[in-house]
Amino acid sequence: MNSVKKRSYLRLFFVVGFFSMIVLQCIWMYHTYQFKYEQLLVYGQEAFEQAYQKEQTYRVPVVDIVNPGAVTIESCGKEEILIVRKCPEPDTIVYNNISGHSIENVINRVFFDLREHIVPMNINCLSDLFAGILHDEDIPIYFVVERFDTETGDILDTSLLPDKRPLVSDEGTLLFIKISDKESLRAILEITPAIVFGRMSETLFCTVGLVFLSIVCLWFIYRHGEAGQNMDKQPENIPTQHIPDNIFTIGQYRYHPAKNVLQGFDDDIQLNKKENAILYALCVQEGNVVERNQLLEENWGSSGLIYSRSLDTYITTLRKYLKKDPSIQIVTVKGVGYKLVW
Repeated sequence: MNSVKKRSYLRLFFVVGFFSMIVLQCIWMYHTYQFKYEQLLVYGQEAFEQAYQKEQTYRVPVVDIVNPGAVTIESCGKEEILIVRKCPEPDTIVYNNISGHSIENVINRVFFDLREHIVPMNINCLSDLFAGILHDEDIPIYFVVERFDTETGDILDTSLLPDKRPLVSDEGTLLFIKISDKESLRAILEITPAIVFGRMSETLFCTVGLVFLSIVCLWFIYRHGEAGQNMDKQPENIPTQHIPDNIFTIGQYRYHPAKNVLQGFDDDIQLNKKENAILYALCVQEGNVVERNQLLEENWGSSGLIYSRSLDTYITTLRKYLKKDPSIQIVTVKGVGYKLVW
């Protein structure tokens, strides 16, 4: 495999590899974005639940609820319990668990009702606690907290201030907490791409670095290929010290290879390095065929199609230089090479 084919395959390999890496980067970024988005929702849900627990604790400690009155749990059968909280008349609450719910659920309902009887939940306090936890976790999410009727969907209370813009509800940005059979809390989050990308800073830095490196590699490959294609335009030939300081007589011309000069008909033609090297090789053989591959390898280091056409161009130029003497001919031996006769 010659160097031209090697260079072509190498360029193709790197170009395909570059675009493949870009595609893989896009896929990776998409999945990373989805992962970070879901992670933000998990963090948000945990923070929302923590805020609700803190709001309950700050509002009225459990001990303040239980101590003022006696709470009695009585068994009324295998699946029924009776919870009676006796307070100064007429504040007495009775729960009859005729549906057979777990005792834990019934007790939670008791505590919820007791809290609401003493001090109703402050949704603004809950919102402040939620915002504080998000701030501590460095999650800059704008949100609205709402308390709503589970059955009708009516909003019972909201943390949205009159001068704030409302949020559009979206299933992907909703967090829920069930506080009773009839009421629930929800936090409507506004998770923008900027917030998600902010959590992907390290990923973005690596991605930008890889893309930049790939662009540099692609530029290098392009420049390398361009240089290879233009090698025929650059003087790269047999060093002057390798050419003997002798003079060839070619018909009515005198050729000085060491000086790159062809003299004849009162004219001095200055040859470039490749013209000089090709004419020198033909003169040394003097009537014998010089193979094309030899000329290509000595002057371009390759026998590829691009350089082969360049050789033809140089042969045509030398024929023009020597055309004033009709006895001189550079004969093309088809499929083999060239010979100089006079």
